[in-house]
Amino acid sequence: MLDTIGKRLKCCRAATGTSPQELVAYVHEKNMDLSYTSYTRWEAGSAFPVKKLQALNTIVEFFNKHGLHVETNWILTGQGFPPQFTEYTMLDEDTLFILASRQMPNVELIQIGGVYGEPYVNFGEFCIVSNEITIDPNNGKLCYIRYDDGIKIGVVLVLDENTIQIHGKELITIKKDNILECRRIKWIQKK
Repeated sequence: MLDTIGKRLKCCRAATGTSPQELVAYVHEKNMDLSYTSYTRWEAGSAFPVKKLQALNTIVEFFNKHGLHVETNWILTGQGFPPQFTEYTMLDEDTLFILASRQMPNVELIQIGGVYGEPYVNFGEFCIVSNEITIDPNNGKLCYIRYDDGIKIGVVLVLDENTIQIHGKELITIKKDNILECRRIKWIQKK
């Protein structure tokens, strides 16, 4: 998830296709002090100093000039509206979704290639799934399950130490020993 200021800054910069050098140069053009080292440290997860709030407002202005409508409050807190492209000629929603998936730790991007995800996910849609393959911690969660007879996407219900049910288009009961992967779905890109 984009759960830190650094990740949100990095996502916005990646989404606009700009470099840290371009961003810092823009801040300097506005007669503000921001070093390349300080900015890259923020992206890497260093604490954001409150005294640099005016510089952050200028960074937001930079992203807006590059076609990404974002607000300072979202970068600071993660609350409010996530970034939206004002002009989709620079980057489409599919690409933005893929970029976001690259910012999330321990996940993989998959595309649905059949009807095994219905009614939750349809053919051709993308999902971001966890790389953790455990069963019991995913009880009650929407998961991607690969087992001896194929693949299903559904809500996992652990019945006992040996058996689970998958609630999807149909109800399926599977022995845990037959499950190769049980990975939680973190985000679905709906078309």
